[in-house]
Amino acid sequence: MYLRVSLTDRCNLRCRYCLPEDARFAPDRATTSELKRLVALIAAAIPIHKIRLTGGEPTLCDDLVDHVAHARTLVPVVGMTTNGVVLKPLLPALQRAGLNRLNISLDSRDPTIFRAIARRDGVEQVLDAIRTAKRLGFSPLKINTVALPEVDYADLVRFAISDGLHLRFIELMAIGEARPWQAQALVTSEAIRARLYQAGISVIAQPDHDDPTARVHAIDNMPLQHCSVGFITTVTAPFCATCDRLRVSSQGRFYTCLMQDQGRDLLTPLRAGDDNAVIATVQQAVASKAPPLRQERSTVMAEIGG
Repeated sequence: MYLRVSLTDRCNLRCRYCLPEDARFAPDRATTSELKRLVALIAAAIPIHKIRLTGGEPTLCDDLVDHVAHARTLVPVVGMTTNGVVLKPLLPALQRAGLNRLNISLDSRDPTIFRAIARRDGVEQVLDAIRTAKRLGFSPLKINTVALPEVDYADLVRFAISDGLHLRFIELMAIGEARPWQAQALVTSEAIRARLYQAGISVIAQPDHDDPTARVHAIDNMPLQHCSVGFITTVTAPFCATCDRLRVSSQGRFYTCLMQDQGRDLLTPLRAGDDNAVIATVQQAVASKAPPLRQERSTVMAEIGG
């Protein structure tokens, strides 16, 4: 299984599909030691091969390097998903601590479009962080883009080709802030491929290289190790049958599906000193993991970390 750990629900951007401008964050969260203990107990309860640190925005967590080092004592693969705005100066320490997978969110290279989506500036810092991560040897370096109508898909693919990146276009999901307008703004993976073709870019399916949640394509027959495009088709072709993701929030709640609103409370038994109850709760939840009744979530994406 693959565990995603939300270190905080706070974020320094206000992406319109994720957070309202006047976002309010949880007043209380699990402490660093509590969250590390929960992750260790989850890894003891079930086989975990990979841990990914998320947010909110994980680079806002003061103990981020400590979390990375702890995760590497449990699994061989530790990743992080970040918006990249304040990432660059942290990269050397994160790499030394054992971070070996990195996903950076980028919805546009155009400063005007970036700000319209994120409601904040910062695209130059993100681009600088991407190039620094590439120079430091993070590989594969993945770029996550939420598929919105205003996204210049061809520009991002050309960026992937020139800088040796692996793009992942994510279909807009009916989660939190995006729920009221998701159906009108949805750009399907098929529509993205059509836009790329119109721009003179061909992408070729590589099913042997698909992962549990992304359909991987080569770009104009370029080597997959150099660059690729992946489509995360949560809306048009849900991949529940192959999904191996589990999540724990910064409030210590455990989720077996992104579309769950409540999750299971692990923090209360942890604070009561009942490690066995934590382990039992995790095992019961995983044993009953099932596709959601509907592809929708009412609470904001930042609460669970995507």
